[in-house]
Amino acid sequence: MYHSTRTPTIRRGRLGTVIAGAATSALLLTGCGAGTGSAVDPADANGWSQEFAGSEINVLAEATLNSEILAELAPEFTKMTGISVNIETAPFAQLVQTVTLDFSTAQGDFDVVSIPYDYLGAYAGSDYLLDFAPLMEENSERVSPDFNQDDILPGLWDTAALWDGVTYGMPSNSAVTMMLYRADILDDPSEKAAFQEAYGYELAPATTWQQYSDIAEFFTRSAGEQLAGETLEQPLYGVTLAGKRHEAAVFEWMNYANSFGGGVVNAEGNLVVDSPDSVKSLEYMGSLGKFAPPGYTSATWDEVTAQLQQGIAVQAISWGDTAGAMENPDQSAVVGKMGYGDIPVFSEGDAPHALHGAWTYSISKDSKTPDAAYLFTAWALSAPVQKAIGEKGGVPATRSAFEDADLLATLPSWPQQLNSLENALARPRNAEWPQMLEQLALQVSNSLIGEATSEAALQNAQKDITAVLGDKLPLKAF
Repeated sequence: MYHSTRTPTIRRGRLGTVIAGAATSALLLTGCGAGTGSAVDPADANGWSQEFAGSEINVLAEATLNSEILAELAPEFTKMTGISVNIETAPFAQLVQTVTLDFSTAQGDFDVVSIPYDYLGAYAGSDYLLDFAPLMEENSERVSPDFNQDDILPGLWDTAALWDGVTYGMPSNSAVTMMLYRADILDDPSEKAAFQEAYGYELAPATTWQQYSDIAEFFTRSAGEQLAGETLEQPLYGVTLAGKRHEAAVFEWMNYANSFGGGVVNAEGNLVVDSPDSVKSLEYMGSLGKFAPPGYTSATWDEVTAQLQQGIAVQAISWGDTAGAMENPDQSAVVGKMGYGDIPVFSEGDAPHALHGAWTYSISKDSKTPDAAYLFTAWALSAPVQKAIGEKGGVPATRSAFEDADLLATLPSWPQQLNSLENALARPRNAEWPQMLEQLALQVSNSLIGEATSEAALQNAQKDITAVLGDKLPLKAF
C-alpha cells in the first residue's frame, strides 16, 4: 500500500519543469498538516464541505507545469476541506506504467489518477475506474459554487471523460496542438523582401504545409549568415521536430496525417495507417528533417521546447502548454517574439484540425476515499484554480479561464489555444490503443531514421495493428 511518508516529487515533464523533491515535499506537507485530524475554520471553507476532514488522498499526474501548479496550490484545498493531499508525478511513459500496474494489481496506491485520454478505453474496459455520475450527484451540495461542471469545454468532456456512454472522470487539462513560430523574424521587412523574391509570395505564418516547408527551408542558415540584419553566432533551423521512437513522434505525425487525409482510423472505424495519404504525410514529415537541428530523430517534446526557447528554431508543431515556457523570462530567450497559429492544412480552404492531448482526472475503483477524491478533482477544476493555472503558465480546461480578460491581456497564445480546442480531433481511445501506439512509434521512427521507406514502415504498422485488433475491426466509435 501507499505510505503517506513517501516523498512527493515533480520530475521532468513535457515542459522540462523540475522541482526538487524536498522542496515539493515541504510545500505539500505544510498543507497536509493543516487539515489532518483538525477542524476546519468555517471562514476558510469557501463553500467546500468539511465532512471528509482528516481524510488523505494520493494523486498521480504527469510531470508538467499544471501538476507543479496544483502542488503549489494544494495547501489551499486542505485549508478549506481538511483533506490532506499527496501528489506524485512522473513522465508520460513512466506514469502509464505505474498506473497500469496499480490498477491491474488492485493496489489502490492512488485515489486520483490523471490519465492520458487515449487510455480511457483500456482502463474503463478493464473495470478499473469509478463512474463519475453518482459521485457528481452525491457530492453536488459538498462542492463550492466556484466549481461549475458546465464551464468545462464540451469537446474535452467528449474526448477525455466519456466512454461507452459512461462518464469516467473529468478533463484535467486542455493540452492541444498548434503551430508555434518566430513572429519577430517573419515580420522583419528585409526577410519579407528576400522571401518574396525567392518564393514569389508574401512571407507570413504558414497556413499550408507547402508554406511551412518553404519557410523552414528559407530560414535554415549557418553561423555567420545574416538574419534580420544581424550576423548569426550559431546555426538557425527552419523547424524543429519530435522524431524519437516515442509517443511524441506519433502524435506529431498525426497532425500531418489528419490534414493530408490519412491517419490511423477513418470515420467508419477502418484502419488507414498505410493509406496513400498517410504515407504522403509521413514522407512530408521526413522531408522536414533536413531543416531541423541535428539529432531530431532522438528528440521528444522536451527538446522541441528547448530549441524554441533557445531561439535556434523558427517553427514547430507542438503542444499549447509549451507556450508558457516560451513566455517565461527565466527560461526563454524568445519572450514576446513568438506567434501561435492553427495547424497548417494541405490545401488552401481546408478546415484546420488540431490534435487533442487532454488528460482525465479519474478515480480508482480501489480508492478508500472516493468522495474526498472527487472533491479534489472538483476543486482543481474550480474557477479560482483554473485561473491560477493560466496565470502561472499552465493550461486550464474551462471556457471562463480562456475568456478571462486578465489572462487574455497577458497570454498571447490564449486565443489560439481556445481556437485549436474548438477544432481538435481525438486519437483512438479503444482498449488496444497502447499496443497500437507502440507499433506506430516503432514504424514512424523506422521511417524517419531511414530503416524503411514511409510506405514500407506504415504497411508494417498496418499489418501489426490489424493482428492486434483481430475481429474488433472495424473499431466501434465510443
